[in-house]
Amino acid sequence: MIPKPIILDISEWQLPSQMNYDQLAKQIAGVIIRVQYGSNYVDKHYQTHLREFQKRGIPTAVYAWVRGTSLNDMEQEASDFYQRAKAFQPVFWWMDVEEQSMANMREGCERYRAKLKQLGAKKVGVYVANHLYQQFNLNVSKFDGLWVPTYGQNNGQYTGANPTATNAYHLHQYTSAGMLQGYAGELDLSRLVKGEWSFFFGETSASKPSNQFEFSTDVYLRKAASTNAASLALLKKGECVLIESIQLAEGYVWGKQKRIDGSFAYVALGEWRGYGKYI
Repeated sequence: MIPKPIILDISEWQLPSQMNYDQLAKQIAGVIIRVQYGSNYVDKHYQTHLREFQKRGIPTAVYAWVRGTSLNDMEQEASDFYQRAKAFQPVFWWMDVEEQSMANMREGCERYRAKLKQLGAKKVGVYVANHLYQQFNLNVSKFDGLWVPTYGQNNGQYTGANPTATNAYHLHQYTSAGMLQGYAGELDLSRLVKGEWSFFFGETSASKPSNQFEFSTDVYLRKAASTNAASLALLKKGECVLIESIQLAEGYVWGKQKRIDGSFAYVALGEWRGYGKYI
């Protein structure tokens, strides 16, 4: 299956001339766009990708492949990354750590992260290869998000193969062979595993509902945003509930409701039908 909402990440390898942005925008809920490969190589099409997806209302984040060879070099890369992308006001900044560019990657990546924060990046996450997670030993607790790839069969679908290095990840890149209408080639696709959608991709039309919902059918109130979660009550057709916030999981739009005891309950408000649309 392809989990929804769909998160796409792209770089200059996906040529703008080969992309139908209108079609792609109808299928995805967020996109993460590469800005640079180290300091000296700037992605040829990052500005075009950012402008085209932002024009269509898709939340856009950015990432940079980390190649710093010293602490000073790491800070320089962070500065270049920030200067190149800040005008686009990305919802999240991701560091892509896939090669050992210096002896102490833990210290180097922390210097990179801290520099981004100092410059004004509000949310900084790290993407780290599953097989290098232990070797790099990054201080992931300092980051605002952790993104880890594991592909399994890598057939374009999510087949249940999850990262093994840690279970603390927020985003999971589950294939590099995804297929979407609007682009003929293979695409990297990810899913949100943990955390609020709005934290990683900002407030969207699907995360800003009216406060009150009336049910058109019976629906279960559950302990978590999952159809497998334990049910707390069966809400009947015609009943109304007040919803505090929205999140997306398992192809549904879920309403989060605070209970009297301070805990939270979740109710499926409708099926996800693409960015900003649900029924």
